[in-house]
Order: sequence, then C-alpha cells, then structure tokens
Amino acid sequence: MTPNLYDISWKVSEEIYRKDKSLSYSTIARYAREGFNKLDRLFDDIDTPSLAFGSAVDALITGGQKEFDDNFIVAEFPPISDNLQTIAKILFSRFGKEKRNISDIDDDIIADVGKECNYYAGNNYRATRIKKIKEECQDYYSLMYAAAGKKVLSSKTRDEVLEAVRVLKNDLATQFYFAKDNPFNGIQRFYQLKFKATLQGVDYRCMADLIVVDHKNKTIQPVDLKTSSHTEWDFFESFIQWSYHIQGRLYWRIIYDNIQRYEEFNGYTLLPYKFIVINKYTLTPLVWDFEDTCTYGTLYYGKDKQIVCRDPFDLGKELHYYLTVHPNVPYGINVNGSNSLTKWLNTL
Repeated sequence: MTPNLYDISWKVSEEIYRKDKSLSYSTIARYAREGFNKLDRLFDDIDTPSLAFGSAVDALITGGQKEFDDNFIVAEFPPISDNLQTIAKILFSRFGKEKRNISDIDDDIIADVGKECNYYAGNNYRATRIKKIKEECQDYYSLMYAAAGKKVLSSKTRDEVLEAVRVLKNDLATQFYFAKDNPFNGIQRFYQLKFKATLQGVDYRCMADLIVVDHKNKTIQPVDLKTSSHTEWDFFESFIQWSYHIQGRLYWRIIYDNIQRYEEFNGYTLLPYKFIVINKYTLTPLVWDFEDTCTYGTLYYGKDKQIVCRDPFDLGKELHYYLTVHPNVPYGINVNGSNSLTKWLNTL
C-alpha cells in the first residue's frame, strides 16, 4: 500500500494550529531578530501590506479560491501608505474588538505605535504623528472593522496576487511544483500539512507550504513559497534578513521526526528544503536549494564567515527557558556579582 503523508500529519484547523503553544519558526525567528528585550511583544500579530500580499498568494496556491474568499475581502479605500496601513493594522489587532473608531484609542498609544513604526518618530512631532494617524488611518481601520476578521485587499493588490499565482503555475522553473497530481506518475503534492514534534525536550510545530512525494524514487521534497520585496535573484539576502535558515532546518527536523516513526516510510529520503520565491514586480520566479538543511550546529556564511546562523534547537531551548521561567535578565547575566565585558563584547 502506498503510504500517504496526510495520514501521519497533525489534522487540525488552522485556528487550532495557531493557538497551540508549541514553538514555531515565526516565533523563534522573531526572538532571534529582536532578542530578550522584546519578549513581551513576541506574540503580537504582525500584518503588513507585504505580508498580506504573500498570504493571499499562499491562499490561492495552496488552498484555492475558497480559502482566498474565506480569508480576504476586496474593497476600495482612499490611498494610504504601506507604513500607515501597518500602523492601522497594529492598532486594530490590539483594539479592534473594543474600539470601532481609531479616534477612540488613547492618544499616547497611537503616538507610541506610530513611533514604533518610525512615523514622524521625533519627539517634536508627537502631535503631528497623532493627528495624521487619526486622519489618514480612520477609513482603513473602519474597513477592517467591517471586514469581520478578513484581511482587506485593494482591487489592485488582488490583481497583483492573481498575476503572481498565474506566473508561478506556468513558469518553466516552478510549474512542476504547483501542477495538479497525475494518479499515474507516482507524484503526490500536499499543501499546508501540519506536524508537531517534541525535540530535545521542546515542543515544536510547523505548517509546510508544499511537500512533494515521489513514490517511484521514494523521495520527499519539502518546499516553501516566498513572496519577496527583494528581486528573486537577491533572495539570498532575504534568506538571512528573515532567518529562513531557521525555518528550513526546523521544519525538516519536525517532518523527519514524524516520518521516521512510521514503517511505511522506510526507504524514503527526506530531501533538503527548496525555497520558491517571486517578486510581484519582476515576476521571475526562482527555485533556491538550501543545501545545509540537514546540518546541525551554528552555520557561518559570508566572505569572512561573518554571517552567523544559530541552530534552531539552540534558539528554541533558549526561548523555551525564557517563556517557562520568566527571568528578569537574560541567561548568563549575573545579578549578584560582576559581569565580564570581554565575554559579552565577543558575542557581538
């Protein structure tokens, strides 16, 4: 009997998946970028125009029109900058359930969120910051309220999403990955499969964009789809900026842990991660191989090995400790005695 990857996956809704307390790539990567001082914001919703575009492309590619319709609404609204959209989304994520109008939110909070987003960030511009956010974000904020939990896209963005999906499905470099399954060639494609694993004492979860199983050659190819503001040929820069090395290595280990527990997958090889990237302006989708997917330990890249990519398990254990113990200072800081400047300077 041909093994089916879906049968061994974690079969829960996305809502249940998101609420699960196991560590995910996005949480670990955010901690890696922002550190101990931002732990109180670690689980805040992040929703930017770029993320909304990427989510819409993912929805159509991996879930089809129904998933898109269930999660997005297309509407027209007055022109608003990406920065102001982000501010409106942050305010709505924190107060949308209780505040129908942005003007009902305390001025100090509006000022702080604007400053977080580097909008008229100088102290002398506080009054201007508040005034402009209230005026220019109100319509968009109200539209999000009316959307009842769906993400709001303009018709222009919707058209850009449709074009990106069309290109991904038809370009020679990527059409294989998003093709419909042919029951006679032994290839199965699985979208958005969820998995859980407890690894080295820490609970993790993942939802893989795409996994291509080749039953004839007994290979399992995990694939992640990225929409990027960088051109597709500059994806290696995004790879470091957004710590996709954490995602590739962590997802691979979670999936491997699940596969190796089932005899029907004996003889199957879980291949290193592939990343497919597309930019909505250049529309030149490229496939990138992460050759170090299966490597454990810290990775070093760059001409002088100056790019340091910590192992996801090291980060996961560290974050698990912070979220469990809730210490007042970072691990390794001595609150009862002296601390070595040399030691900590050498971590920079």
